[in-house]
Amino acid sequence: MSGLVVMKQMIIIFALIMAGVLLYKKHIISSAASKDMSALVLNLCSPALIISSMFSDLSTISRKDVGLVALIGVLCFAFLIILGYALTKILRVPVSQKEAYILMTVFGNLGFIGLPVASAVLGPKSMVYVIVFNFLFNVVIFTFGIMLVKKGVEGVEQSWTDIFSPGFIACITAFFIYWFHIRIPADLQSLVNYCGNACTLLSLLVIGMSLVGMNLGSVFRNRRLLLFTAIRFLAVPIALALLLKPLLPDYIMRASIVLMMSLPVANMPMMMAEQYGKETAAISEGIILSTVLSAVTISLVFLFV
Repeated sequence: MSGLVVMKQMIIIFALIMAGVLLYKKHIISSAASKDMSALVLNLCSPALIISSMFSDLSTISRKDVGLVALIGVLCFAFLIILGYALTKILRVPVSQKEAYILMTVFGNLGFIGLPVASAVLGPKSMVYVIVFNFLFNVVIFTFGIMLVKKGVEGVEQSWTDIFSPGFIACITAFFIYWFHIRIPADLQSLVNYCGNACTLLSLLVIGMSLVGMNLGSVFRNRRLLLFTAIRFLAVPIALALLLKPLLPDYIMRASIVLMMSLPVANMPMMMAEQYGKETAAISEGIILSTVLSAVTISLVFLFV
């Protein structure tokens, strides 16, 4: 798939994000409704999309391939953690923002952007690989991520059971369906498909609504953040694409991995930081900048896949 094809898909996706901005500004959708839509995506639509992707013919994807992607995923997350700490020194990030920059480096927006983009651009077969990264994302964010956010916060406890979010449970369910070739009744498939089909539209509208009221001018004047974005969302995924090209002949596998490494900053680290009273301004700006530029950055990255 050429970068031009990806660019066309990203333009459609960006148009839906802008529709969210317009609907919010025109007061067609309220802030309360936006929060409800966000909860709907996280707790129903996104998990349904993960599970429904297993209803396609995935016989061409071997267990060996899934294991290979899992290994690459572990290495990718380990690299991003190291890179996060390195970038705080290279970019001379203030102490108050170091944790924010590490979180922005490690966690991409897999739930709201990764799933719908992979589904639209690469098709259902990519979802097996996306699910692997989604599984790893949940493990890392509720271990390393929560440990980083809780650092220095007194009187706060976190249970290991917090990892069992609807998305995480959906990943495990989808894995069992794929691994053990479980047959799902047609009526149940239809029900799950109906819920999953709403994920792309709702998630992108929510992203758009979250951008309303943000000062884009000040964000685009932040040189440190611009350089961070160029390194993390252009240089790193392009380098990965060039590295994987001679090693992985399967385009869907290779493109899925690179896409997961190209996604803009996730919302969850900001919500965690806010919950524990940590710095959120830097993460908010990172979400805005990387999301607004994602149509361009992801398209450019795919020229090298």
